[in-house]
This record gives sequence, structure tokens and C-alpha cells, in this order.
Amino acid sequence: MLKKIEELFLYVAGFCIVALGVMITLTVLLRNFFNTGVPDVVTIVGELMVGGVFLPLAYVTAKYHHIAIDFLFKLLSRRLRLVILAFGSFIVLFPMFLVAFAAWGSFSHAMSSGAYFFGELELPEWPGRLAFFVGFALFYIRLVIIFFQDLKAAYLNDVNYLAARTDSDDRIEES
Repeated sequence: MLKKIEELFLYVAGFCIVALGVMITLTVLLRNFFNTGVPDVVTIVGELMVGGVFLPLAYVTAKYHHIAIDFLFKLLSRRLRLVILAFGSFIVLFPMFLVAFAAWGSFSHAMSSGAYFFGELELPEWPGRLAFFVGFALFYIRLVIIFFQDLKAAYLNDVNYLAARTDSDDRIEES
């Protein structure tokens, strides 16, 4: 179920990125040929960026496709690498919880106060805040799941998990 939601948000993020490109292109064309533009384009582009960046976080995290520089990491023993993965997953939980909690506060405030962006269209602030909160909350749930998987792998010394988690060639040869 979680994977389906992550994929759905990936597609929504893709839509946001395409819409972002359309808005920018439309603005450039209107400014160059008609000396006008799209009202509140800066706000719209900013809100679309929030969706494009934060909605796919959980999907990227589930696939372990974040940028990693691990040349020193690979010099360590397999057991120590598993422990470091579990420890790193644990360390990240608290600050990410604070960000998710703050995102909820920002969304609930924007929703309850009826806050809007000043401009011609007076766009409400809550859709972008909701996208940020939902994307980050799903990301946090994925981080918790990864922490428990890392902890289990470290406890069991699961080298195959290490290979899958770090994209290395540490797989145990099966006979």
C-alpha cells in the first residue's frame, strides 16, 4: 500500500514539474510577444516546486537513490557498515520528525487562518503547505521503516541486505 502511495506522489510530482515548465514557458512567451505575463507566476512556480521536490521524497528514499559518497564506507568491514547504516537511520529520525511536525503546524495555521499570497489572484497558502506536509510525512514514515530494516539487518549481520541497501557487490555467493 505504501509503495502505491509513493508511486502516486511520484506521478503527482512529475505533473508539478511539467506544469512548472509550462508556466515558465507561457510566461516567457507572453512577455516577449504580448508584453504581459501570467498573474502571480512567481507564487505559482514556487508552489509547484514544493510539490515537485517534496512529494517524491519517500519514493526516492524507498529506492535508496539519494546521492551518496561512500568511498570510505566501503573500506569498513561489512558488519560495521551494517551498524553504521542502522545508527545513521536512527540519528536522522529526530530532526526529520521536527521538520514534519513544523510542516503540520505550518499547514494547519495556513488552513485555519485562511492565509493567502498577496497578488492579483490571492492564492491560498494551504495547498503548497499541504503538499510539503504530506510529502514529508510520507518520507518520515519511510525513514522509520528503513530504520527498523537497518536495525534488523545489523542484528542478523545480513550481508545481502547490505548489498541491496548500498548498491555494492557484497552479495553472498549462493551454492
